[in-house]
Amino acid sequence: MDRETMAVFVVRLYHFLYPIYAGTIFIITLYMVFPSLFLKVGTILLLYLIPPAGKESMVPALVVIFSPIYGFYGVLIAAALITVIDSIVAWWTVWNWDLLKYVPLLNIYVRKIEEVGKKKWEKHTVIRKFAYAGLAAFVAIPFQGSGGFTAALIGRLLAMNEFKILLSVVVGSFTGSFIIALLAYFSLWSFKEWGIFAVGGIVIFILVFVVVYLWLRGEKNENNGDGWSRIHRKSHR
Repeated sequence: MDRETMAVFVVRLYHFLYPIYAGTIFIITLYMVFPSLFLKVGTILLLYLIPPAGKESMVPALVVIFSPIYGFYGVLIAAALITVIDSIVAWWTVWNWDLLKYVPLLNIYVRKIEEVGKKKWEKHTVIRKFAYAGLAAFVAIPFQGSGGFTAALIGRLLAMNEFKILLSVVVGSFTGSFIIALLAYFSLWSFKEWGIFAVGGIVIFILVFVVVYLWLRGEKNENNGDGWSRIHRKSHR
């Protein structure tokens, strides 16, 4: 093995292992800071990486654990922990996304998206201008599994800057997690203050939301039906 090949191998090994090393340090730090809560918190963070779990379910679970002890700071802790997980996952993906090309069946799909993504990225200046904000918004929206992995993969396939991808993931993950944690915290606070009245309010809100959704869906289907009817009538004239 010549010197150049050895250098490439060392860099590749570093890129593969260092994010994992950072994740290990995070786990150790988590245990040292929250020894009594480590098992519960660690389980939630692990489940966050496994679909169908996502921010919408795991962040409130963290708030339930931390808020009785740390109050409002539990919101910040929950958001920060999820952000760290997303960041580490995105970090590894940004550096090692090309390894996915060697996964059977997945490699053809990844390479095809890479070619299309690069063409779109070079052709459309609007996409280049707002892509990072869109990537952050994508991570912020509650999504099954780790948003950091998907966002990093999309960013690399679109040939985005590695640092800006990670920055977008951090901003998006913390923003989305903080909003969900805040809603969960005030829901718990409302339940403690108003008890059954808070539950009743939540139930009423859900019912109203469902009714409005079904009504709008019915209107849309009716309009689509009218459109198809008109097309059908025209085709038989």
